[in-house]
Amino acid sequence: MKSRALLPVLTVAFLFALSNRSHAVESPLQEIAGPDQTKSISLNLVEFESSYVFGSDLHRSGSFGEQDAIQNSFSYTHRFLLHDHLYWHFGIAYDRFDFGTTGGPVPDHLQSIGAVIGVDYMHNDDVGAFIQIRPGFYTEDNFDDASFDVPITIARIWVLKPDRVYLFTGINAAFLRGRFPVIPLVGLIWEPNDKWKVLGLLPEPRVIYSPSDKWDFWAGGELAGGAFRTDRKNGITPPQLNGAQVDYSEYRVGAGLIFSPCNNVSIDLGGGYAIQRQFDFHRAGLKYKADGAPYLRLEFKAKF
Repeated sequence: MKSRALLPVLTVAFLFALSNRSHAVESPLQEIAGPDQTKSISLNLVEFESSYVFGSDLHRSGSFGEQDAIQNSFSYTHRFLLHDHLYWHFGIAYDRFDFGTTGGPVPDHLQSIGAVIGVDYMHNDDVGAFIQIRPGFYTEDNFDDASFDVPITIARIWVLKPDRVYLFTGINAAFLRGRFPVIPLVGLIWEPNDKWKVLGLLPEPRVIYSPSDKWDFWAGGELAGGAFRTDRKNGITPPQLNGAQVDYSEYRVGAGLIFSPCNNVSIDLGGGYAIQRQFDFHRAGLKYKADGAPYLRLEFKAKF
């Protein structure tokens, strides 16, 4: 618990040190895309996503009945110029999952609300490297110290071949996450030409075909979910799920289209099949799974 309490202090201290050493940090990052800035930076970022997974059987050593799932998320962040290519990044993010009622001892909803605090290294309107923390509450309904967490992500994009191949590396840590508190991040971005793009990155690996500036068509996958603390329920069976930590995840494959009426707005409509949904109470040693089912999703993004 002491290390968890120290995490926000150490991270804020790191960000403060980063801002005071902006010249030293920026110099080795120039190789990301060069020193010249030819496009303006988007300072305001708005994202909204909603998805629905149709009902399927929830089970663990027997069926608990059919369950569907709804996800809604929203975030707004703003960038402030720190120095040349470096920007402070501040905002707020909210995410919520609602589940159909079954006979299983799983929550009927999970939600998180947190601040977004970070530093971005920008080239034109693309992020070349960043550090970001999301202090907040990841819970069912109890917004207390047991549900408080500070997920951290540190990442950078490396240019392997200019305008064609990029390597993404990073690390993500979350103390509430039970099975893998620290996850290494590695991915590849390949742009063979102006019409095709391959994004080998979690949580949304995709192959994208762009016949025009306004339309993109994609096929790929998505990993949705998060780590949460459930509420205390003295009568719950089994009793080890009383106030337990849970990793909720959805593994999806699908396809869709993206309509961009202008350079700063995009609407992503897609669907496919959720291969599996899972409630993993890792620290309690229990796992509940839902069979695969179709899903639909809508995502809106704006930057200005």
